[in-house]
Amino acid sequence: MTSKPLTLRNWLTLFTSFVILTVAFAFGLFCWPALYRPLTKAWGWSFASANAGGSIVLFLIGVCSPFVGTLVDRFKPKRVILGGTVIVATALALLSTIHSLGQYYAFCFLLGIGASAVSILPTSILIGPFFSRWRGLAVGFINAGIGLGGFIAPRLATAEIAKRGLSGAFLVLAACMAIPFVLTLIVVKSDDVPVARSSTQSVPSLPELARMPMFWIFGIALFFSAHAMLGVQQNLISYLTGAHVSAKEAALILAIALAAAAPGKLISGILADRMNARAGMIFSVVCVALGVLALLNTPPQSNMVYWLAIVFGLGYGGIFNAAPTVIFEFFGTHQVGKALGLFYVFFGLGTASGGEVAGYLFDETHRWSVPFTVDLALSCVGLLLLLVSAKQTRAAAVTSRPALSTT
Repeated sequence: MTSKPLTLRNWLTLFTSFVILTVAFAFGLFCWPALYRPLTKAWGWSFASANAGGSIVLFLIGVCSPFVGTLVDRFKPKRVILGGTVIVATALALLSTIHSLGQYYAFCFLLGIGASAVSILPTSILIGPFFSRWRGLAVGFINAGIGLGGFIAPRLATAEIAKRGLSGAFLVLAACMAIPFVLTLIVVKSDDVPVARSSTQSVPSLPELARMPMFWIFGIALFFSAHAMLGVQQNLISYLTGAHVSAKEAALILAIALAAAAPGKLISGILADRMNARAGMIFSVVCVALGVLALLNTPPQSNMVYWLAIVFGLGYGGIFNAAPTVIFEFFGTHQVGKALGLFYVFFGLGTASGGEVAGYLFDETHRWSVPFTVDLALSCVGLLLLLVSAKQTRAAAVTSRPALSTT
């Protein structure tokens, strides 16, 4: 089927999705590495306790995804994104008032709900139907906003903490949510998303999806790789500052890694378009594993840290593309919110456990090499699973090929 010509509003919607992920999603997600050490100093918490806040956010992004997918299928992405942006802003503002660990966890819980509603799930479904030929690249482009947000968020948080303290930093982050909210309200039209033509194979129900080998192969590999990359990303600043690297320099190194995630998303998206989603995911996991391996063998004060941050960031970014590119490749773009949401459970559980387990292992051993070695091992397990799964995933792709004509 020949897709309709792209309009100016389609391109503006693509840009708006990029901004949503840059600010509404990434700011609430990537400010945490810059906040953990100040939180431990301000309140006397352990690293595991501080990391638990970010882990709650990541956990909610995953476990709420099936529910968010259902809301997107029913009410369309615009309403879900607007509501999520308001919740993110509210949660960040409330975090500026914390006086106890219980308050911290409660407001992180609220932030996780909001972040799930402005995540890759609704934004990918928002733009997916318009880009039938270069869908992987389009998904990679908007997800590159997460890399840009990841570059900005830790540096902004670090600068605002130095200027205004923890409370002021949270308020500044909350105020930034006005940008994606207004842009979404003005640019995105609720009736913009075209209705897909029916295909010879419908999107599977959740029980049917759970019986498919490709679901478990991709899902488990996604869990391992997400756990590994968040174990490093969430604790990189703490690791570097603990090795006597300045907070400003450590934030810059993390920002470089997250900025490198942007081209990583584009590369994995192109691989998904040119080859398949599995190829894009393999590229990403290889980069994550190489980055962690280099981190374990590079002195923190060495200039090589900047280069390993780039390699790690390329893989980090590509993993974020995995769930939508897999779902779009197998089942098209129409009414796939619930299926995509179920995939994000693997992603959410992996990201939520990565930082928390790493913080716990450090508290127990007082060495960051221990959790980072575990992360390296898990990323290698995920890579091995993808490498040996070609037959199963290829067979599944062939049987669901007609679904690609849905737009």
